Amino acid sequence: MAGVFKTVTFLVLAFAAVAVFAETEDHDVGGDTEWTRPMDLDFYTTWAAGKTFKVGDELEFNFAPERHDVAVVTKDAYDNCDKEKPTSVMTVPPVKIRLNTTGPQYFICTVSDHCRFGQKLSINVVAAGATGGGVTPAPGARGGASPAPAGATPGAGGATTPPTAGGTTTPSGSSGTTTTPAAGNAAASSLGGATFLVAFVSAVVALF
Repeated sequence: MAGVFKTVTFLVLAFAAVAVFAETEDHDVGGDTEWTRPMDLDFYTTWAAGKTFKVGDELEFNFAPERHDVAVVTKDAYDNCDKEKPTSVMTVPPVKIRLNTTGPQYFICTVSDHCRFGQKLSINVVAAGATGGGVTPAPGARGGASPAPAGATPGAGGATTPPTAGGTTTPSGSSGTTTTPAAGNAAASSLGGATFLVAFVSAVVALF
């Protein structure tokens, strides 16, 4: 009888652990527009509004190779579109970032003036199972988007030379599936979730 009880308890705990990871969600940044220089300066602010970003969720940035990139930056760099010292830069699409820390996280495109044209994303990550979250507005007019340069007309796309200033770039031979450690708000690999699950189940087994 004791053996049956232990087996049932183990299965319940194992299924509970699996359920936690089953609640995670993949977010295709920008939806059908993907990650590009938008027509609307507030496009990505609007896209993130109303969405809940949780620990364990994944952001996927899809974009044209060599025309855009994804940089993990600080709040100050996000507010000012400062691309000189990003935490990390990923250039090979699709870029997939696993969210593993609560709090605000900031992403910009460092190519040309794309950030000032609105190619920037700010989100607030909440604990798994929590509600709320979504966009973290930056100070300034129009939802925190920096004004476009005088005389310029925002438009989608536009071939540019990949950035080389500051930070690190993904090697040309690497896959687009990337993890990025953000300053104080690291984005970890989805492997971390699987490792945690294995460790959890192993710990439960050790109890018996």
